[in-house]
Amino acid sequence: MLGLITGLRRPAHWAAAAGSALAALLIWWLPQFELPENVLASGAGAGGVLVLNAAAVMLPGVYLSQVLMRREVHRSLQEWVRGLPLAEPAKVALVVVGIAPTVEALTGFGVSLLVTVPVLLALAPPATALRQAMLGMNIMPWGTLGLATAIGASLVGTRPLELGSATAVTSSLIFPLVAVWAALLTRPRQRVRTVVVAAALGGALSLGLLAFNRLGTVEVAGVLAGLTTTALGVLVLASRNGEAVPSGEAAHKGEAGHKSHALLPPRPVLLAYGLVLALIAVLRAATAAGLPPVALHAGGASFQLFSSPGLPLLATALLLDRGRLHGGDARAAAGRVLRPLLALTGFVALGQLMAAGGMIGELGAAVADAPPLLIALAAPALGILSGFITGSNVGGNALLMPLQERLAPGDGSLDVWFAALQNSAAGHAVFTSLPMIMLTLAVAGQQAQRGAESSMLRFGMRVACAVYAALAATATVLVLTAG
Repeated sequence: MLGLITGLRRPAHWAAAAGSALAALLIWWLPQFELPENVLASGAGAGGVLVLNAAAVMLPGVYLSQVLMRREVHRSLQEWVRGLPLAEPAKVALVVVGIAPTVEALTGFGVSLLVTVPVLLALAPPATALRQAMLGMNIMPWGTLGLATAIGASLVGTRPLELGSATAVTSSLIFPLVAVWAALLTRPRQRVRTVVVAAALGGALSLGLLAFNRLGTVEVAGVLAGLTTTALGVLVLASRNGEAVPSGEAAHKGEAGHKSHALLPPRPVLLAYGLVLALIAVLRAATAAGLPPVALHAGGASFQLFSSPGLPLLATALLLDRGRLHGGDARAAAGRVLRPLLALTGFVALGQLMAAGGMIGELGAAVADAPPLLIALAAPALGILSGFITGSNVGGNALLMPLQERLAPGDGSLDVWFAALQNSAAGHAVFTSLPMIMLTLAVAGQQAQRGAESSMLRFGMRVACAVYAALAATATVLVLTAG
């Protein structure tokens, strides 16, 4: 698959299909692998439910993003960000670990680039702005309302609460890292101050994710943490500048706005995001009050309709359009989701084939006797590779999450932690993948320079190395502490 994607530049769904076909051939050909019919049926059922879980969030999420674009909600958010009275490095850091995570956690699929790329292009030269936009794609374990974390938890048989909380710890060093990197790309004069401010914003996002995951709000943890980071950043940084931040409508008119409303983003943004969060809260309360679950179970995986964020996403889109389904937006959403969903189906099929056929067991057994520290260094590398190959946190988890859980040394106390390392590594490697780079360039349009794809890929590899170092350090500490 790696050769098909990087060498032949084949789409991810073609690579996934080829990988699944090769796995099936090897299971049929080699005697050490076997696939009993009952195991095959169970794996197919589990895989189907996992794809259903993803589709139930992907389709409504992309449809909502189409509605928000048509209603110019993203444009109003762009104008609000541009009007913030902050220094350029601080504004860039706020976009990367505040605005971008909030938008991406709500909608997913790189929709945040529609907001961040135009803003960053207004602040920096195209080559710099596109790199900063890439770094803004950092919230992936909580993107699309925590879809990757929910799917990962299903794959290893744990609760999203446990995997989300562990992932918040394993990812904690990444957010300050990307915030500082993005701010330093502006070449500020006061480098020390820039590093401190950017690291503080990244740390605020890390702490917010940890807190909201621990509270059990895994699905909306990325949205809430991003909003909290944005609010804190605007409050603290703008007050240090001695200026009031204009409200959404006042910023559009070039006025200061009333002090009590100075920190509020535009009303359409608050309405859209508030509706999603409120509807999720209502569904949670109804479920806790005894709302009968509508659930589907197969092969150890389950789909629960009222626990899926898909209903609040779709309901928000319908409420914004006064109950009408917009045909053009629905067709556009279906077209945008088709290829990612086909790729995900292929990666899920490959993961289930490798697990049911014995390949994952063989890989786990091959490294069972390796030193724990060597395993700790290998696990983040495998996770990063899976995110790069699939171009998706969900696809990377579907591919390697069962293996990562088995790699965990010891008596099982590290199983969830190694699953979290996979979740973090795959998620933070997605922006280095070719599909995400091409999407960034497409949003930039004519402002993207010739040859930008290769330079962005090289930049992504440098960042991936830094991400690996942070995750490897975290894995080493986990193994040493457990030992």
